[in-house]
Amino acid sequence: MTTSPEDLSSYPFPLRSDRYRISANVEPAGVARATEAGAWGATILHVPGDHAGYEDVVRARAAILDREPARFVAAPHSRAACWDALLYLTARLAAEQPATCSLERDGDRYRFRNSRLGVDQEFVFGDGSTLPEHPLRFASRQLTEDVVVLGVRDDRLWLDAGAVATASVWSIGFDAGMSFRELHGPVPGNEPGGVFERAEQFLLRMAPGEAFRRLNWGLQPDDRLDLSLDAAPSWAPAHRPLRVADPGREIHLRTEVQHLVRLPLTGSVLFLIGIRLLALDRIERVPAWRDRLASVLETLPTEVSDYKGLGPIAALTLAHLRR
Repeated sequence: MTTSPEDLSSYPFPLRSDRYRISANVEPAGVARATEAGAWGATILHVPGDHAGYEDVVRARAAILDREPARFVAAPHSRAACWDALLYLTARLAAEQPATCSLERDGDRYRFRNSRLGVDQEFVFGDGSTLPEHPLRFASRQLTEDVVVLGVRDDRLWLDAGAVATASVWSIGFDAGMSFRELHGPVPGNEPGGVFERAEQFLLRMAPGEAFRRLNWGLQPDDRLDLSLDAAPSWAPAHRPLRVADPGREIHLRTEVQHLVRLPLTGSVLFLIGIRLLALDRIERVPAWRDRLASVLETLPTEVSDYKGLGPIAALTLAHLRR
């Protein structure tokens, strides 16, 4: 049993070795992974146990989606996949949070309850008039994760729909309609036969209902969740040029917990992106994490550092960790 505080004991620290190279790093979802501070990953959806954490993140996401309609996209041909996603996500919440969420079925009629958010909604599967909004938007209001639906056509994946409030330097409105290869165009390793071509083929071979996860990471000089291109005017000035007075408190490790689910009814791929932040002074409480992050930054290839936009913040972080 861990004695670490909750933010450390459940944190998905993304670095498993002293060196980092871009890879698919895919593993089965819903399986707890032990760390030096505790464990994480026993559930697919992240619902913090403390009262404020879940509600605050969900409401902040909903406020962004309501204020900026371009953060939600749904191609007309994605309708069936979005209903599939709604049913999967509400059922997953009911299975993983049985004390606060439930999903009851009577034929095509369902009733979903989420007591932590005060939600009690009946709907008929496939009938948009029985929901207050688009099914994917409704589902996204229950989650701390961003939601993307990748449709399958011509043995390729395409970004067909999404509700994205906390993107990491990308925009759902700009990327909508792109292929999987186009979405990863700037990433090192996206050449023909590279890691992302193999990753797409892996996703296309997933069985209905199968779920996997992977981690991505970066560094940022604040604790903002929303680093989308849509919000760049509000966050970019603090990032470029970098202005940090107290690295331990201000610089945060940004971990993306990405889940990939083959939806059972349509075969589309559901892509969930959860953002978890941890300040350097919290990381330093776990010596193995402190040393591993420092080693990774010391040995990170230039092309990976450039792609992640680490440059000055990596140097500042390393100096702080090695001080």
